[in-house]
Amino acid sequence: MNHNLCRPAALALTLLAACGQATAQDPAAAPVGLIDKPRLSEEIEALPRLAGDGPAVVRINAELDRMDAAAIENATACAADAGDGPGGGWSRTITQPMTGPAYVTLREHLETYCGGPYPSTSQTAVTYDLAAGARIDWVAALPGLKLTLNTFDDMPVDYVPTVASPALGAWYSRTILAGAGADAEWLEECRDVFDPEILAEQSFNIWADAEHGGVSVVPDFPHAIQACAETATLTPADLRALNAAPALVSAIETAHAAGGWAPKE
Repeated sequence: MNHNLCRPAALALTLLAACGQATAQDPAAAPVGLIDKPRLSEEIEALPRLAGDGPAVVRINAELDRMDAAAIENATACAADAGDGPGGGWSRTITQPMTGPAYVTLREHLETYCGGPYPSTSQTAVTYDLAAGARIDWVAALPGLKLTLNTFDDMPVDYVPTVASPALGAWYSRTILAGAGADAEWLEECRDVFDPEILAEQSFNIWADAEHGGVSVVPDFPHAIQACAETATLTPADLRALNAAPALVSAIETAHAAGGWAPKE
C-alpha cells in the first residue's frame, strides 16, 4: 500500500478508512522479529524470544521463559535419574518452522538418555497465534477435522498437547500410503500401523509449517514403531476443504512464498 495516500493533502473518507484498517492489521501482518538468546548450557539451546513489547508478545515471551526454565529442570532430573549408570544426557536444539506473519512456530528437538536400556529422541512443535498472544487453538482453526486435544490435569509448562480425530487419522493414512517416492521396503514394514482404524485414535503433533507450505502432522508413535513416524503436510487446498481459518491459510501461504522459516538448508 502506498502510505503517501494517507497524507492530509489527500484526505478522503475512503482513504482514511483504508489507512485505519492497515494500522489495525499491522500487529498481525507485520514481519516477526525473533531474538536469539544465549544457550542454557553447552547441550541446551535456548528458545528465541519475540521482539517487541506489546501485550501479546509479552505473554508469549513469558511462556517461553517458563519453558526454558523447565528445560533446565528436566536436564537436572535426567542426570539424577541416571545416577552412576549410563546416561544423564539431555540435549535440545530449536528450529523455527514458521516466523510470521501472524503465527510463529518453534520446534524443539530432544535427545535424551536418562538411564535404562535406550536413549530417546523426540520433536515437539508449538505454534503461537500473535493476535491472541497464546498458542493456536487447533480445534477452532481446523473445524473440519473435529480434533480433540489430549490434555490432563496439572500439565507441566513445557507440555504441548497432541491432537487426534478419526478424520485426521484417515487423511494421514491415505496420504502416507499414496506417498510418491516413499521407500517401498519402509512402507511395507510400516503398513500395518497406517491402518485408518488404528490411526483414528492416534495422537499427532501438529504445527504451522511455512517451509512445507501447510500444516504438518506427525504421529506420536511409541518407541518400538517410532521409525514409522513420517511427517505429512496438509496443503492450503486441503486446509480450505476442511474450513480452516482463512487467516491461518493466508499467513502460511505468505510465509512459504517469503521464506519465513529458519534455518534454511
